[in-house]
Amino acid sequence: MGSTKKTKPVKQNNKKQINRTQKNTHVNVGKLKQIKQAKKNAKQQKNEQKNLVKAQKIAEIKSERDRAKQEKEAKIKNYKKKRLDRTKVLSKKTKRGQPLMKDRMQLLLKQIEEMKKS
Repeated sequence: MGSTKKTKPVKQNNKKQINRTQKNTHVNVGKLKQIKQAKKNAKQQKNEQKNLVKAQKIAEIKSERDRAKQEKEAKIKNYKKKRLDRTKVLSKKTKRGQPLMKDRMQLLLKQIEEMKKS
């Protein structure tokens, strides 16, 4: 017994249907390319926005650091000036080498007035 397969003859309608799907596939491929390109562009724009936001944050942080650094330098400069003035006052001596009490009393008076203010 030989097995014979029956093959169906290809119909004309089937060929027309294949041609239609090929055309549709070609159109769909074009649309898919457009969709992929649109997604790629959207992703690039999103990355650009992220980079822009990141750059702004970095600039803000940098300006904040600079401002803090300037404030710190100003405080240090002010402290050094006060210390220098205090040292000058406390180091004054008479001809005989005794400390000048007048300036020391004024310094103590300033300290007491500052304590009352705060």
